[in-house]
Formats: sequence, structure tokens, C-alpha cells
Amino acid sequence: MNLVRIAALALLPLPLAAETLDRDLLSARMGAFMESEIEAGRINGAVALAAQDDDVVLLQAYGTSDAGAARQMQADDLFRIASMTKPVVSVAAMMLVEEGRLALDAPIATFLPELAGLKMADGSDPARQPTVQDLMRHSGGFTYSAFGAADPALRERYAAADLEQVRTDMTEGEMLSRLAALPLAFQPGTRFEYSLGVDLLGFIVERIEGERLDAVLDRRIFDPLGMDSTGFAVDAADVPRLAEVPRGDPMKPFTEGWMRVQQPRGEAYLSGGGGLVSTASDYLRFARMVLEDGELDGVRILSPASLRLMMSDHIAGMAGGPEGFTGPGYGFGLGFAVRLGDGGAIVAGSTGDVNWSGLNGTTFTIDREQDIVAILMAAAPTARNHLRFGFRNIVYGALHD
Repeated sequence: MNLVRIAALALLPLPLAAETLDRDLLSARMGAFMESEIEAGRINGAVALAAQDDDVVLLQAYGTSDAGAARQMQADDLFRIASMTKPVVSVAAMMLVEEGRLALDAPIATFLPELAGLKMADGSDPARQPTVQDLMRHSGGFTYSAFGAADPALRERYAAADLEQVRTDMTEGEMLSRLAALPLAFQPGTRFEYSLGVDLLGFIVERIEGERLDAVLDRRIFDPLGMDSTGFAVDAADVPRLAEVPRGDPMKPFTEGWMRVQQPRGEAYLSGGGGLVSTASDYLRFARMVLEDGELDGVRILSPASLRLMMSDHIAGMAGGPEGFTGPGYGFGLGFAVRLGDGGAIVAGSTGDVNWSGLNGTTFTIDREQDIVAILMAAAPTARNHLRFGFRNIVYGALHD
């Protein structure tokens, strides 16, 4: 090696030392945070989990699981994970993409002909039809009734049609019929608008596989990964393990009424966008599979290339974004929010980390740079942003050289 090369190497920055989660510090800070949240009445209790390098550094239950504060929270208690269902269903769809049975650029009407005639508010045809990719990145022209940037009058029509089964159960066919009668909220592919698009993605997965969504997810994801406590309904014997929202939370009637999981839904459609119940340890199995390039304990679910595609930003140049759920600094991939960098962010993290959360108070982060998975399970919809940001900052604050 010549002297010029040696001198150049000497000027290169040394690699950073690995950062490690401090177990004692994390436990102490998380315990104090949870105690304060319980005393403030924002949560009955919670389960916090943090893992690094295949080591579970923290798995702790806090407070109580029921609104009457009679039962101590357990680490294996069940939670309505709401929109943390979306990454799971998006992974199932990507498995079909890998097999050549689905394409991201396929118009959704290929599989859902009930939606072939979607129109804009003025009655005109959209510039193009929504695609499978649009469903996964929330750019299909759909919205939600309870929140979003779409025209409030349109969201009121979503609510009146009860598309999300907040008031009553309905079949997949009925939901599609009601949705087809409503206009698109915006031109597909032009903005991020959080939506029921992943419910539609679940319908597509069902039609390709010829099975109900619960059976597909059991066979393709939950059984292979050993996620024995995850599903769309809770067995009668396990209902006491289902965490309840505090009595004083104004969103309790909405979220617990919407996510009716105490018994099977019969002929009602299964919500690929928000219907699952899970535990912290079960969801860790899914998150570790993502962290480890699609394979866990010798079981491969997806290829590394497919996961790289899912964990890349797919909404660059579009209007809108996930800031209301993640804080600034995030784009959105195929089922996950993706950290674009540190500038402007209000929570700690690493460029490229992915996360998502649930309306009822749950959240997760997957950080490949630090080899971390962090999961918070809580039943506290009104305090959800406060909890998820506080939880994340405590986890990253416990990283030391």
C-alpha cells in the first residue's frame, strides 16, 4: 500500500462503537414513566418490550388490565392492536407478489370488480384507477370516516355508510357495494391519505388465496412464526386477558365498539386494516422476522429484496404524509412509516427505521441500524401519541456506547 493511500485512510472517520441498551436504566425510566401515566389516569396499565441482538432487554407489565383496576396486567395479556394489523396484511400481500400472483401496479378492480367504476366527486373518471401499491401506501383515493385530510363531507358519508363496521357488521360484498357508491377523495397516486385501503388489500389476498383472511394469515404467517396468541377474535376463556381502555377515556366507546373481538365475526368482513388482537411477545416474532431480512428461526416469510422495497419511502413528491402518527421526519413505505433522517424529527431514531401504531394505543419500532425492536402494548386511544413518543424516547435514551 503506498503512502498516499495510508494517509487517506488515516483521515477516514473511525467506525462508531456499537450502542447497547442499558437494561437497568431502561427498566427504571420505563417504570417511572408508566407509573406516572397510570397515576394520571391515561392508562390502566401497559406492557413494554425492547429487544436488541436477539436479547429481550425489557419485558414488563405495569398496572392493571381492566377498567375496574381489579386484575394485574400480565406480560402475555392481549391487546387490540388496530392498525398494527396493516403491516401484517401488507407482508401477506408481498408474499403473493413474490409468487407472481399479484403485482403492485395492478389496478385493484382486477381483483375487486365491484370497484371498477370509481369516480371523482364531479362525476369524472380518475386519471388512473387505484393500484395495489396505492392501497399499501395509502394513496388510492380512499379515506377514513374518523380522521383524515379529505373533504369532511365525504368522511361524513363514509361514517353514514358505516364502511368500517363501527356500528354493525357487514359482509365484504356489502362494504364494497357501499364504497363503490362514493367518490374518490383525490386522484390516485397524488397524496398520502390514511385510509381503509388495507381492508381492501385484505379482500384481494382472500380472493387470490380462496380463503378467509384469518385462515390465510394463520397458514402463511402466524403458524410459521409461532404467533399462537394473534388473531381476529379472542377465545371466551381468554377474554379476561384482553386489556380495557380506562373508563374516563372519551374514545373508549368508539374503539372498543369498533374492535369487537370477544367472539368470531361470523359473516362480517375481517378488517385487514385494524382487526387483530395480539401480545407483545407474539408481535415481537413478526417484528424480528422483518428485522432479520424476512427469516426467523430458519423460517423464511419474505425475501430481503421484498422487505427492502417495503421499507423504502413510496410517497416522495406526494401531498400529505404520516406526520400526525409519527411526528415529522417520516415517509411511508408499503405498510410501514419510514424514517427519512434526523432533521426535524421530534423523537429519537435511526435513518431507515420503520414503525407503525394502533388507534387503541399500541406501537412498534424496528431499527436495523441499532438491531432493536421496541413494542408498547396499551389500551389508551386518547393518549396514544403521547405514549408512543414518550416510550420511543425512553428506549433510545437508554442506548449507550
